[in-house]
Amino acid sequence: MIETKTTWKDSGYDCDHCGGQILERTDQETGQPAQVCYQCQMCGCQWELSGDILRVGNMTSCRRAVKNQEAVQVNPVHLRLVIVIGALILFGLVYFGGLVAVRYLIPMAITVFVFRAVYQLGKERMWW
Repeated sequence: MIETKTTWKDSGYDCDHCGGQILERTDQETGQPAQVCYQCQMCGCQWELSGDILRVGNMTSCRRAVKNQEAVQVNPVHLRLVIVIGALILFGLVYFGGLVAVRYLIPMAITVFVFRAVYQLGKERMWW
């Protein structure tokens, strides 16, 4: 006979989707290794210990949060392509414009990074 025993323990986290308490769920099935995950008490979302989503909860805030998280994830091939193109543009500016061009690029680059960070922070906190 196969029996499953589930134990719950406070994880110390609160759900980003609904604000509910997240518990550490441990399922022990007879003859099998224990399966451990996090589960929100209020909405039912489940996460692996690494933070990857196992199951999306039943609230609209859960679906919206997952949709936003998927939109933020970056394709590694796309990221490499952007880095290579950026390096080529920087090399071309230094080659044709000299090091004086770099003096003007640094403040612009800092400005772009600051605006991008503020924009991403606003999206994470759902300001816009």
